[in-house]
Amino acid sequence: MRNNLTKTKNITKTTNGAERIISLLEEQGTEYVFGYPGGSVLPLYEALSNSKIKHILCRHEQAATHAAEGYAKVKGKCGVVLVTSGPGFSNTITGLLNAYSDNSPLVVIAGQTENLDNNEFQEVNIRDIVKTFTKNCFDITDEKDIDRIIYKAFKTAQTLPYAPVIITVKNSILNKTVSETHPVRHRREIKVEAPHSCVLKTIQTLKDAKRPLIVVGGGCKNVEREVVEFAQLTHIPVVNTLNGKGVADNLSCGLIGLCANSDLNEYIKESDIVLALGVKFSNRTTDFVSKFLPKSKIISINIHKNTSDNVKPEKELIGELEVILQQMIGTIKAKNILFDIKYDWTEQLEVNDNIKDDGKSLTSEYVINEIYKKSRKYNPIVTTDVGIHQIDAVKIFKTTSARRFLTSGGFGTMGFGLPAAIGAYFASPDSLVLNITGDGSIQMNMQELATVAQYNIPVKIFIMDNSSLGMIEKLQVQKYNHSYQSELINPDFRKLASAYGIHSYKITTREGLKMALDEILKYKKPVLLDIKVDLGV
Repeated sequence: MRNNLTKTKNITKTTNGAERIISLLEEQGTEYVFGYPGGSVLPLYEALSNSKIKHILCRHEQAATHAAEGYAKVKGKCGVVLVTSGPGFSNTITGLLNAYSDNSPLVVIAGQTENLDNNEFQEVNIRDIVKTFTKNCFDITDEKDIDRIIYKAFKTAQTLPYAPVIITVKNSILNKTVSETHPVRHRREIKVEAPHSCVLKTIQTLKDAKRPLIVVGGGCKNVEREVVEFAQLTHIPVVNTLNGKGVADNLSCGLIGLCANSDLNEYIKESDIVLALGVKFSNRTTDFVSKFLPKSKIISINIHKNTSDNVKPEKELIGELEVILQQMIGTIKAKNILFDIKYDWTEQLEVNDNIKDDGKSLTSEYVINEIYKKSRKYNPIVTTDVGIHQIDAVKIFKTTSARRFLTSGGFGTMGFGLPAAIGAYFASPDSLVLNITGDGSIQMNMQELATVAQYNIPVKIFIMDNSSLGMIEKLQVQKYNHSYQSELINPDFRKLASAYGIHSYKITTREGLKMALDEILKYKKPVLLDIKVDLGV
């Protein structure tokens, strides 16, 4: 481990607390703040009104948090959320849990009552609530701590493993004059490497393997270049977990786990050596089995130790995935280590994921495949919600980067897709943004159509409308031979879109779908498609 070098920079403060906080957000490179105003944070909104930072007014705090995560996932930098005290904060909890599960860096600034345990209006003990699903909670209780806490919060959120961080601030602090000079210490990042002997032994183990496999997890999203280079150097077959979707998509044999191709799940059991890169081994990946890949020796490389009961890796290299992969790539090149050009089981792993098609029905698979074929030339950013459409989209879409496929992988949050698409647009306004959702999911955060309309966000919203909570109904039929409380009476989504001034289509035929897709993908305004799909239970 290298020495930790520091340098000191003097910051002179001559403004009130709110203005200082916004100034520090600017210094951190914040472009957008997603939020919802309230009384306790009005000074921050006043400071924002004079800032170059743009505020995006979402219609619900949960949606603001999802939007900030969508921005973070696409942009590769911290998303920022601003909410008021009490319910303003508590409404962010599902969004925070989602970001924590998917290791997305967020900084959420929340107003706080002046005295906890005093039965004040909108009183909530934020620190106790968030301790299990955020990286830290910082309380600004003295104006002299503003600089230190803002810097620390951004640093914490953006240090591996990435995660959301909370900052609470009292209204009285926001109005206090801040005029003293304080030193702010910047620490040089320390890169966590693996011992050279471990790196060399891992390479040799992979080289000697007969049926090696690389499993790409969510921890690979920021090291795509290294993953691709390593896979190409070694010729080892690649599969993805749901959270690893988008990484090395063109090299991947497909998705493994609970909702994956069952054939591929069976084939990978024949692997002798598995290199797991940034994999949490959640039960969605291990398919709820008592022992994941029982015949395989698993080598895990991750920023933290494995905690799954289903998996006991043979070897764990703990450190920064980017650095360790660079070590391995450098060693292979320096020592001119040659791997087999093609392993004898590679073709077996290349499972044919043909679309089930009767030639006439509008199924989720068929519709999403048509969307993919028509849109891929635009290299779109795709956001999904949770359900049958999510799994179909993961299987069908091949993307050029993990930053162009956004889904709720770790927490399975219905209502994620539309606000995530809003954040994705602000992160990459020149990209085509597609939101593939279900009729159940869209109604979890349907109010964000107002945000889409207000900012004229040209997202294309595709609702797989089967008047059902499709995945739940299928599971109920499989397990209990009937469904219960999973049928939906939906609104007329076209009229709803029209109420917000959003152009819309109702699609009931294949011809109608193709005509609409030809028209809307170049359209520079938001569009909603209500697509009547067959559930096929």
